[in-house]
Amino acid sequence: WAFVAPAGSYPAQTSTGLHDMIGNVWEWVADWHGARGDVLRDPTGPASGTERLKKGGSFLCHKSYCYRYRSAARHKNTPDSATSNNGFRCAADAVD
Repeated sequence: WAFVAPAGSYPAQTSTGLHDMIGNVWEWVADWHGARGDVLRDPTGPASGTERLKKGGSFLCHKSYCYRYRSAARHKNTPDSATSNNGFRCAADAVD
Protein backbone atom coordinates (compact mmCIF):
# COMPACT_ATOMS: atom_id res chain seq x y z
CA TRP A 1 0.00 0.00 0.00
CA ALA A 2 1.21 3.47 -0.80
CA PHE A 3 -0.60 4.98 2.19
CA VAL A 4 -2.91 3.51 4.85
CA ALA A 5 -3.31 -0.29 4.83
CA PRO A 6 -6.78 -1.81 5.32
CA ALA A 7 -7.46 -3.24 8.80
CA GLY A 8 -6.33 -6.85 9.15
CA SER A 9 -3.75 -6.63 6.35
CA TYR A 10 -0.94 -8.06 8.47
CA PRO A 11 -0.71 -11.14 10.71
CA ALA A 12 -1.25 -10.92 14.47
CA GLN A 13 1.50 -8.98 16.23
CA THR A 14 1.29 -10.83 19.54
CA SER A 15 0.69 -14.36 20.77
CA THR A 16 -2.76 -13.23 21.97
CA GLY A 17 -3.82 -12.36 18.43
CA LEU A 18 -3.73 -8.55 18.49
CA HIS A 19 -3.78 -6.92 15.05
CA ASP A 20 -3.16 -3.37 13.81
CA MET A 21 -1.98 -1.93 17.10
CA ILE A 22 0.55 0.64 15.76
CA GLY A 23 2.18 2.01 12.64
CA ASN A 24 -0.69 2.64 10.23
CA VAL A 25 -1.80 6.09 11.44
CA TRP A 26 -1.24 8.11 14.59
CA GLU A 27 -4.19 7.41 16.90
CA TRP A 28 -6.01 10.48 18.23
CA VAL A 29 -6.92 10.14 21.91
CA ALA A 30 -9.18 12.29 24.11
CA ASP A 31 -6.33 13.56 26.31
CA TRP A 32 -4.93 17.06 26.05
CA HIS A 33 -1.17 17.30 25.59
CA GLY A 34 0.73 18.26 28.74
CA ALA A 35 2.72 16.96 31.66
CA ARG A 36 1.80 13.44 32.75
CA GLY A 37 2.72 13.97 36.40
CA ASP A 38 3.23 10.90 38.55
CA VAL A 39 0.46 8.80 36.98
CA LEU A 40 2.01 5.75 35.34
CA ARG A 41 -1.13 3.84 34.39
CA ASP A 42 -3.57 5.42 31.92
CA PRO A 43 -2.45 9.03 32.43
CA THR A 44 -5.16 11.49 31.38
CA GLY A 45 -3.14 14.67 30.96
CA PRO A 46 -4.38 18.13 31.91
CA ALA A 47 -8.10 19.05 32.10
CA SER A 48 -7.83 21.43 29.11
CA GLY A 49 -5.37 22.65 26.51
CA THR A 50 -4.80 23.68 22.90
CA GLU A 51 -3.30 20.47 21.50
CA ARG A 52 -4.63 16.90 21.68
CA LEU A 53 -2.47 13.84 22.16
CA LYS A 54 -1.95 11.17 19.53
CA LYS A 55 -0.04 7.92 19.91
CA GLY A 56 1.58 5.04 18.05
CA GLY A 57 3.29 6.41 14.93
CA SER A 58 2.24 6.24 11.28
CA PHE A 59 3.18 5.01 7.83
CA LEU A 60 5.06 8.30 7.32
CA CYS A 61 7.46 7.67 10.23
CA HIS A 62 11.07 7.01 9.35
CA LYS A 63 14.01 6.70 11.70
CA SER A 64 15.64 9.82 10.25
CA TYR A 65 12.89 12.11 11.60
CA CYS A 66 10.16 10.16 13.41
CA TYR A 67 11.60 7.04 15.02
CA ARG A 68 8.40 6.11 16.88
CA TYR A 69 6.88 2.81 15.79
CA ARG A 70 5.85 1.83 19.31
CA SER A 71 2.61 1.94 21.27
CA ALA A 72 4.16 4.20 23.93
CA ALA A 73 5.03 6.91 21.38
CA ARG A 74 3.25 10.22 21.98
CA HIS A 75 2.95 13.37 19.88
CA LYS A 76 0.67 16.40 19.80
CA ASN A 77 -1.45 18.22 17.25
CA THR A 78 -4.24 20.80 17.24
CA PRO A 79 -7.78 19.35 17.16
CA ASP A 80 -8.47 20.94 13.76
CA SER A 81 -5.58 19.08 12.06
CA ALA A 82 -6.51 16.93 9.07
CA THR A 83 -3.82 14.69 7.58
CA SER A 84 -3.65 11.25 5.99
CA ASN A 85 -1.53 9.88 8.83
CA ASN A 86 -3.92 10.68 11.74
CA GLY A 87 -6.87 8.51 12.68
CA PHE A 88 -8.81 7.10 15.60
CA ARG A 89 -9.78 3.72 16.99
CA CYS A 90 -13.37 2.72 17.66
CA ALA A 91 -13.58 0.88 20.97
CA ALA A 92 -16.18 -0.44 23.37
CA ASP A 93 -16.14 -1.89 26.86
CA ALA A 94 -15.84 -5.67 27.02
CA VAL A 95 -19.07 -7.53 27.75
CA ASP A 96 -18.89 -10.23 30.42
